Amino acid sequence: MGTGVSSKPSHSIVTQIAEIEDIDPTDLEPPLHAVVDLDALERLIDSSKAALSISFPYRGHRVRIDGSGAVEITAANHTDPSGESPEESHGD
Repeated sequence: MGTGVSSKPSHSIVTQIAEIEDIDPTDLEPPLHAVVDLDALERLIDSSKAALSISFPYRGHRVRIDGSGAVEITAANHTDPSGESPEESHGD
């Protein structure tokens, strides 16, 4: 659905999901910070020197962030190319 690189992945996540859902980013409930520790997420990405992939569900979407900070948003029921649903994937 969407990919993007922002100076802060949390900003990119909120912006992309609000755009997908056609709502204002401030109207996202629950707020992203209630679902994931944003400071820890930013520190993990900033300190990553190896391949990194973080994924978590948010508002019916699957959020995936790589070590460069690139964000990919897909439908939570989306099947990845390996044939696994996100809930079945164990490589994250």
